[in-house]
Amino acid sequence: CIEDDSSTYEKNDYEEKIDWILTSQPLLSFISNVETHPTIGSTSGHKPLTLEISIGVEHKPTSPRTSFNFKAANWIKFRKILSDQLQLWNQSRTINTTVKIEEYNMFITNSLLEATQAAIPKLKQATSSYTISEATRSLIKTKHQHYRRWKKNGQETDKQLYYKYKLLLTNSLRNDRKDHYKKLMSSLCQKKMYSESVWLTVRKFHQKRIKQSLPRIMNYNNIVATSEKEKANIFAEFFQSEIYAAPNNTLPFHDQVSNRVNIIRNRMQNTADIKWNKITPEEVKWHMKQLRNSATGSDNIHNRCLKNYTSQLIDHLTLLFNSIVDVGYIPSVWKKANIILLLKPNKDKHQPSSYRPISPLSCLGKLLERIIKQRLLLELNSRNILPQHQAGFRPKKSTMYNIIRIERYVKSQLHHPKIRRHTAAIFFDIKAAFDSVCHEGLIYKFNDLRFPTYIIKYLISSGTPQGSPLSPLLYIIYTSDSMNGIPPHTENGLLADDTALWTSSHQLTNLNDRLQQSINDIHPRNKYKNPVQVKVENIIIQPATSTRYLGMTMDNRLSWRTHLKQVETRIAARLSLLRFLNRAAIEPNHNIMINLYKSLIRTVIIYGYPVLPSADNKIWNRIQIIQNKGLRVALDLPHYTSVDYIHRIASIPIIKDYAVNLLERATSTAASNNEMIYHRSLQDILQASQTQQ
Repeated sequence: CIEDDSSTYEKNDYEEKIDWILTSQPLLSFISNVETHPTIGSTSGHKPLTLEISIGVEHKPTSPRTSFNFKAANWIKFRKILSDQLQLWNQSRTINTTVKIEEYNMFITNSLLEATQAAIPKLKQATSSYTISEATRSLIKTKHQHYRRWKKNGQETDKQLYYKYKLLLTNSLRNDRKDHYKKLMSSLCQKKMYSESVWLTVRKFHQKRIKQSLPRIMNYNNIVATSEKEKANIFAEFFQSEIYAAPNNTLPFHDQVSNRVNIIRNRMQNTADIKWNKITPEEVKWHMKQLRNSATGSDNIHNRCLKNYTSQLIDHLTLLFNSIVDVGYIPSVWKKANIILLLKPNKDKHQPSSYRPISPLSCLGKLLERIIKQRLLLELNSRNILPQHQAGFRPKKSTMYNIIRIERYVKSQLHHPKIRRHTAAIFFDIKAAFDSVCHEGLIYKFNDLRFPTYIIKYLISSGTPQGSPLSPLLYIIYTSDSMNGIPPHTENGLLADDTALWTSSHQLTNLNDRLQQSINDIHPRNKYKNPVQVKVENIIIQPATSTRYLGMTMDNRLSWRTHLKQVETRIAARLSLLRFLNRAAIEPNHNIMINLYKSLIRTVIIYGYPVLPSADNKIWNRIQIIQNKGLRVALDLPHYTSVDYIHRIASIPIIKDYAVNLLERATSTAASNNEMIYHRSLQDILQASQTQQ
């Protein structure tokens, strides 16, 4: 490697040249111009070497999103600047073309950004390391001084002083870490629970909040990507070809839909003025107050800024929203998003298919979509369009709705008065459901259902983008008639794209036939003459002894033992975290630790409370043991502390009593919401649990 004849080692008239360098193979090809230099005060005899490594550091672009410190925001100044900026708009201008909508939206966006930048400071990037003390800085400086003297002079005293200060520095750094740790844990020792600081401490150690990074090398379709740009191109190609690929519409019905949609579009374009109830300032103001502090879109407008609105902003947004619906045009910036990739659990991080894309859209655009969504829900409820058993993204319904229906159905068949019946179920999870909705099919269905014309006109321009508040509702409308053709002997349950079919019979062979018949009715292209096993798209679905549906694991006897095992596995790490936080804090506040127990552990235990009261006492004894462990850990009590004592000082009821109490409240809520099927099912479970007691 050394290109000249100079020696690299020289001491006491002895010289030697080393002609090779140990390095890994990829790095070796980048090394060049290796040269030797005279010794500079070194007593070892080794000459310094210089070399060149021709590897450039890849420039990583800064994040397009700006983070602001809203704790230090001057909202009075923000509102004043915003009002001054909005007054610059010429009120006499009419917004009746696509170009004017773009200009008006850009004016409102720039006004919000200018007020935000002037009144809210940017958030400083937090350093992951702690701040060292002045004593530690002094020890670092002294240690380096003695090290240089030792290497220059070779004196034994300098060597001893170097190791002495090295030991002192190690102890000082350890003390700095302890002080930093005490400050971090001090939030758990306050007299009152300050949620933000407490959860900031918990997230420091919770695995869920660990920042993910892309691997150095990624593969897709025999293409290897190493640079950030190459990885971005791989993800773009994957999403375009696999997730957002256009469906293969080859059936004659698809041509009929396309022709009909073209007629609808032409009719919309030729209709100059569509009569509809305009969006009011009160509507905009009400929806602004309901906004959550979610992530910003590509325009960097935050919901916190919108919630600190002025009357001028309400008027401008009302005019903008009405103009958008009238013209049927969505501003281009509202359709742009900076995609965030999240690694799916237990997936290979080198494959692009292992990542879930999150697309934060413009908060202004999502505000308009929330208004459209609310109006659409009123239309759906008044006309009773959505299927009764669709529980997804609907007010006053949850995941428990269909879980309770399945549980009650299975129980009734197992305890049939005449003869015991077998029950079988099949569960579907639609891949990329919201993103695979046929846009033309959706327009066709909206027109067929006679929705208001202004909503169809808006839908033609907006589509169903990922991250939109409107997309889930559009999906369940699109699939609202998917279960109309199944036979009456089969029940169904829907939660957005999670679909379940279940049926019962005296004979197992009849179960097979009934499920296959129902699958053929919802997948008409997959019929079989003599099906002997349940098939979906020519794939045989093997029976399983247990399955996970909407967060609950149901076994073939509906005993909930498999579900409890998964709960115990999930709880173990959280118990360890709670134990660590309790012992790390010097004098933890027990009320804070109890609140952490309720949030981290009891929420997992009690999920599924409407169906768990029907479980036998052995299951509840195991659930109670989990709560006993959690309370002892939260209160830092030994394992032999009595159960009555820990529940009394924690002011927490027995877990089954707590579940029954929640069930009673859910029963009364279902009755007040006029959900009679749900109410009857909850009443049956409540009566069964009271009988067991």
